[in-house]
This record gives sequence, structure tokens and C-alpha cells, in this order.
Amino acid sequence: MRGQSPETTQGLPTGIEKYREALKGYLASERSEKTALSEAIAGILDTGGKRLRPVIALLSCEAVSGSYEMALPVAAAFELAHSASLVQDDIIDESALRHGAVATHKKYGETRAILISDMMIFEIFLELAKYGDMNLQQKRLAKLASLLGNAAKLTAEGEFFEMTLAERGSATEEEYFRLAGLKTGALFAAAAACGAVAGGGSAKEVEAAYGFGRDLGISFQVRDDILDIVGNEEATGKPLLKDLQNNASNMVLVHALSHADPYQKQAIHSMMYKKWFALQEVQTLMRTLDQLGSIDHANAVERSYAAKAKGALEVFPESSARSTLEQLTEGLGSRLK
Repeated sequence: MRGQSPETTQGLPTGIEKYREALKGYLASERSEKTALSEAIAGILDTGGKRLRPVIALLSCEAVSGSYEMALPVAAAFELAHSASLVQDDIIDESALRHGAVATHKKYGETRAILISDMMIFEIFLELAKYGDMNLQQKRLAKLASLLGNAAKLTAEGEFFEMTLAERGSATEEEYFRLAGLKTGALFAAAAACGAVAGGGSAKEVEAAYGFGRDLGISFQVRDDILDIVGNEEATGKPLLKDLQNNASNMVLVHALSHADPYQKQAIHSMMYKKWFALQEVQTLMRTLDQLGSIDHANAVERSYAAKAKGALEVFPESSARSTLEQLTEGLGSRLK
């Protein structure tokens, strides 16, 4: 399982572009100081990607209020949190690339990379503090802090759980869904809910936004797992089968290992932790996954969670923001096309 695939906007609604640009401009305006550390962070943030979590916060805010402006600080906070987690992910996974560029720890060294991720985490508090000048109710500011803090806690718990599963060498589907909900679903859920909170949404709207984000995050993670197995390397910008190399929980592999016969299991296990694979090994793996129906199963799971996410949006009044969120649930599922 990966925190996020290398990012393109292929298959995503064109309507998200204005929110990506709004966030990019906001982040750039925050970086007036010129130190080595601040410029390193600016470089990481500028590499961008889909910026899905902050965009979801902005869209959720607009869906309940008609404007995304109030969610800009908390959207920036989620971009900082997610970027920091990716720096740490790459250290843990020993990944050399991120979004097709040299990973932070390879560019600056592990010690500096840790300090960079720490600084991004600290800046989250500075973003939330800006609501002091934006007339946000104290109760809503506390809710933002609670949602963001709990999401970070759950994400860390997910990372720890994933390492436990990797050491054990196996995972059940129930454990996979718990992991996906923690490592990926938690940040998506909190981002959507925080947008609704910043926009003055009702308790019912905030709850619906949280459910939407959680299910969208799980859908996103399952789709990412499929891309790791059968994606286009040129399009994704990362080598295939990284989850297999790292023995990381992947929906396709979890299903395959739970349904494989002893011979098939041995063939899959023999590929774990390898730095490279022979063509024959890859061909055997793909035949095995096809025979077991593991990719079809993962596709069905992804569609199921995307449909649940879309259903949660019915609480919001009809608007272009809600429509874009609905299209987003469909767009993530098209990344293989």
C-alpha cells in the first residue's frame, strides 16, 4: 500500500483545476522568507500532484457555503501534512523517486529530510492560527484542530500497523480495510469534514463530508494498489510492483494470497523483497492474478467504495461544487483507462 501514486490529473474533472491553482497561489504567497529550509519545503510543495486532500477541503467548504475561501488555511494544512507524510514514507520504503523527481531524502539526506518533514508539520499550527483573524467561531476552530490532529494520529497508526503486517508476512481483507481506512481514509475524511466545518456546515453536513472522504480515500487506495500491479509506468512515473517488493499490503495481493493454492502462494512469496524481477516471474504472476480474479475483485471493491462516497454527498444541496465532488469519485476510478 502506498500513500499516494505519482500524480497526474488524467481522468479527473476539469473543475478541480481552479481549486488547485487557488491553493498553489495561497501556498506561494506564504513563502516570502528565503532560507535553505523554507526553499526546500517550497520545492516539495511546488511539485504538486493532484492535491486531492486540500482540493476536497475547498470543494466541501464551497458545497456548504457557496465559497471556498474560508477553507484555504486548513487546505494548506492538509497539503503540508500529506507532503510531510510522503517524505517519511519515502524514507521508510527506501523510494528513490517521488512524482518522477528525486525523493527528498535522496536529494538532501535522511537527517535533513526528517527536519524538512518536521518543519512542514509545525507549519500546520501556523495555518490554523490564521483563523484567529477570520472570525471563525472558537468551537469550529477547535473542531478543525481536533479533526486534523486525529487524522494525523490515525495515519501514523496506519503506518505502524502496515509495518506489523509486513513483518508478519500476510494480511486478511478485514485487516486491509482497517489499514486503508487509517492510512489513506483518515486524511481524506478529515479534509472533507474540515472544509464543511470552515464553511459553516451543519453537524449533519460535517458528518456526511467525513463519510464521503473516508470512503473516497479507501477507493483511492484500492485503485492505487491496482495501478501498482498493472499500471502504465510511463504514466504513473514509478516502477510497477513496488508493493510486492516491499511486502506492503495491497488489495490485489491480499486477495490473491488468501485464495491461492500452495504453489501459487510460493510463486508470489518468492518475489517479495526482490530488487528486480525476471520477465518470466512477472508473466507467471499476472497469469496467477488473472486465474484468481484478484484484479477484477479489487476493481469491484474500488467501485463499491466510490459509490458509497458519492451517496454520502446527497446531504449537500445541488451545486457545481457538489457536482465536482461527485465527478471526482468517478474520475479516480478511471486512472487505469
